[in-house]
Amino acid sequence: MLILPRCAADATRILAARAGLAAPLPFWHLRRLHGPTGTPLNAPTCGNCDSPLFGRYCAQCGQHAHDSARSLGALLHDGWHVVTHLDGRFWSTMHLLLLRPGQLTREYFAERRARYVPPVRLYLVLSLLVFALASLTAHVQSSTLRPGGPSTPAHAVDLDLRQMGITPKDCSKLMSSWPWLQQALRASCERNVESGGKEVLHAARANLPRMMFVFLPLMAAVMLLLYWFPRRFYVEHLVFFLHNHAALFLAMTLPMLLSLLAGAVPAMARLETASVAVVALYAPWYVYRSVRVVYGQGRLLTLLKIVFVSLAYVTFLMITLLLTLIVSVLTT
Repeated sequence: MLILPRCAADATRILAARAGLAAPLPFWHLRRLHGPTGTPLNAPTCGNCDSPLFGRYCAQCGQHAHDSARSLGALLHDGWHVVTHLDGRFWSTMHLLLLRPGQLTREYFAERRARYVPPVRLYLVLSLLVFALASLTAHVQSSTLRPGGPSTPAHAVDLDLRQMGITPKDCSKLMSSWPWLQQALRASCERNVESGGKEVLHAARANLPRMMFVFLPLMAAVMLLLYWFPRRFYVEHLVFFLHNHAALFLAMTLPMLLSLLAGAVPAMARLETASVAVVALYAPWYVYRSVRVVYGQGRLLTLLKIVFVSLAYVTFLMITLLLTLIVSVLTT
């Protein structure tokens, strides 16, 4: 039974009884019966942050309250918990993400976040997967389409500015109203003409995933202007775009994987073509359903806003690609 102390004297009697003392101690000895965090000496504390434990996990740092880190049972328990917990969250997230457009965003803002993968982490993992598969697919296709066969160097099909008739003298014709930009463009042009322009392509591929973190906030700002009433927070639109892009990235992995398999199994080429058609139909349906579910407006108004957002999407995407190319040129 829990006994609540009515005064300091009652508190000292309770603590003395817990410590096994026959007589209560004076109030100024109260600190001796406490640890550094103010808990009784016999109360368990977290080995990581020394906070009091009130369950199986520390409320401050989240570490499990194992008896010993050197226990084999503790090691196996941690491994099993991580596998089962992550697996459950992963499949729950994938189910809503792919089959129920917009529902994952609604769950997130309904404060049911612990059962799903966080939106930023989900976007990061799937975007890295897609860009890695795209790079691998381009490399495999360039190897198979190489005119000289497997013995031809890989850079034979890369962009070669010299084969396009661009010489270092042409770089001096680059003009800009900003002297610092003109000088940087000319110097980069001369370097890339000598190397054939391969560094620019490699830099653009590496910079594109980073530039998406500029593109998505811009699109969230467009949605903020469209959905002025009822008023929504900016982060709601941002999470909406993170989830939508994550879903489309995941759908795009199917044609990419089939394209890789088609290089070894020619029969997969038909499946690859069919998967591209399926994704092309799936993408607009997904966007429409997700907007309807998250924002809850009528069909006609939703379609009109999707048209406007699509125009803004293409415009900002072209600007983002142009900035990516400029940054890639200036940094190579």
